[in-house]
Amino acid sequence: MLDVLRRVTQEVHAAKDLASALDIIVERVETAMSTEVVSIYLLDTERLEFVLRANRGLNQEAVGKVSLAFDEGLVGLVAQRAEPINLKDAAAHPQFKSVETLGEEPYNTFLGVPIIHQRKVLGVIVVQQKRRRRFDEAEEAFLITLSAQLAGVIAHARATGSFLAEVEQAKAT
Repeated sequence: MLDVLRRVTQEVHAAKDLASALDIIVERVETAMSTEVVSIYLLDTERLEFVLRANRGLNQEAVGKVSLAFDEGLVGLVAQRAEPINLKDAAAHPQFKSVETLGEEPYNTFLGVPIIHQRKVLGVIVVQQKRRRRFDEAEEAFLITLSAQLAGVIAHARATGSFLAEVEQAKAT
């Protein structure tokens, strides 16, 4: 996993923009963790909601269009707690919220990890699969480490203004 982490980090830092970096991450995480779904939700600080910005395994047309309130669903719970949530049966959790347009109904297992920079939650990275199980400690640690790398990339994109430009471009399409 360390070798995978190093390669992903290099690819992400070489990416031309944030959208490309997010796509690299979801693709590499899907392969490295042998999971069926990987999603990245980023916080829209103006509207205080998490917007789906990248995914593998769910409806691609939902990227940039699906959003969850800051306190909504398991994504919101991960953000509120600012810690990972690892569930064997996500639909049984009282905070679970199904978003029909995503096509995530058959996925039972859920691991959500906050993306945190300077004690502020910037987003949540989620992995899901159909088979009920808990992700193990090594998988959780891998995702936590990757989210820390991603936090730096997002913070840099926001500081340089490229994040806002990409968000505006996504809203226009």
